[in-house]
Amino acid sequence: MQQLDEDEAKKQEQLKAYEGKQRGFDKDKMVYGGNVGLAFSNGGTFVLAQPMVGYRVWPKTILGTGGTYIYQSIPITANTKISTNAFGPILFVQQEILPIIFAHAEWQPINYERFRTLTVSERVWSNQLFIGGGYGGSGAQIFLLYNLLYDEQTSFYRNSPWFVRVGFMF
Repeated sequence: MQQLDEDEAKKQEQLKAYEGKQRGFDKDKMVYGGNVGLAFSNGGTFVLAQPMVGYRVWPKTILGTGGTYIYQSIPITANTKISTNAFGPILFVQQEILPIIFAHAEWQPINYERFRTLTVSERVWSNQLFIGGGYGGSGAQIFLLYNLLYDEQTSFYRNSPWFVRVGFMF
């Protein structure tokens, strides 16, 4: 009978140790990734870096943060270019729907230089709230996102509320 009690005590100890690992921070639940972009067009340059880090709060749900840095050089005339930097934080949630299909939501405020004339500008914040989804798992991912806060006059990404992005997550 005493042997059974000792075996049961060992099992309880093992169970407590296992449950202890389930609670708290687990570095194995961390994911890393982001997006990079580079474009050259008509003498202009666009460089994007968006490092991101996330944590699997549930097996199919990632909460994360990151940052955006954008460098742009835009030709105005043959001898005149405007160069500017934009930056800001990112907060996101990503939910796996199927093994390679996911839903994605992201808040991305961007601080950028709005030019009133060639020589007069001001730094302003523009909020983006993207919702959408994507395709991909661990590795390359492609996103189709819609900016709920899109405004043609004040949004940083002015061309359209729709945004296609290619990135990666490991």
